[in-house]
Amino acid sequence: MFNKKAVVLALGLIGSIAATPSYAVTQLGFILDRSGSIGSSNWTTIVNGLSSAVNSLIPIDSSYELSVVSFANGASVDVNHVLIDSAATRTAVASAIAGIVFTGGGTDMAAGFSTMQSTLSASTQAISFSYVNLATDGVPNDQNAATAARNSLIAAGVDNLSIEAIGGGVNAAYLQGSICYPQACDTTSPYAFPTQGFYIAVPDAAGYAAAIGNKIQVVTGVPEPGSLALAGLALTGLLGIRRRAKQD
Repeated sequence: MFNKKAVVLALGLIGSIAATPSYAVTQLGFILDRSGSIGSSNWTTIVNGLSSAVNSLIPIDSSYELSVVSFANGASVDVNHVLIDSAATRTAVASAIAGIVFTGGGTDMAAGFSTMQSTLSASTQAISFSYVNLATDGVPNDQNAATAARNSLIAAGVDNLSIEAIGGGVNAAYLQGSICYPQACDTTSPYAFPTQGFYIAVPDAAGYAAAIGNKIQVVTGVPEPGSLALAGLALTGLLGIRRRAKQD
């Protein structure tokens, strides 16, 4: 199992970047349910939400590798273990996510897990931590197959598997008890990441779009740009007070 000291993330249509860094990389894998129950309009909200979060929150210092897989009747690789090494690369990945086409169909969650496993396993980076996030609004076509594929993904080296459950059509007990990893699944903020997988229930696609940014912040420990700006203002104000105190 990987060294869990570093807590970092990773996203496919762009193609992989073959590089051999001298430091360890965190994998971030996002699995998206694009089955028929999601609907085209909700799908647009979901991919735009993930795209925006990635483009504003993922560091560009080559410490994260991103993969995105979506599934319906089968699964596709939409972002293929791309090392985020520049703002241009991150923007290209975000654009690829926003451009994932909705197809509708069944809920082949097993294919989603299996495809993510092969995508992450193809990385050429030195991986320190591997995180996978599942977003779904339903139940898998074959629950036993989905569980087996999830187990295989974890056996291949995934350190944490967390979930957004969208709407009321999910089997929460199954997702929390058989998919979330490590157990026991944490359902209450603040989450015990990375020692437990965590589960967030959201009412709709807009709820997912709002939650995914918060989840990325939990996993990476990176505050959103607005928080950084506020912190900078606070520091500036504190320095000003200290200068005035010295002058007095």
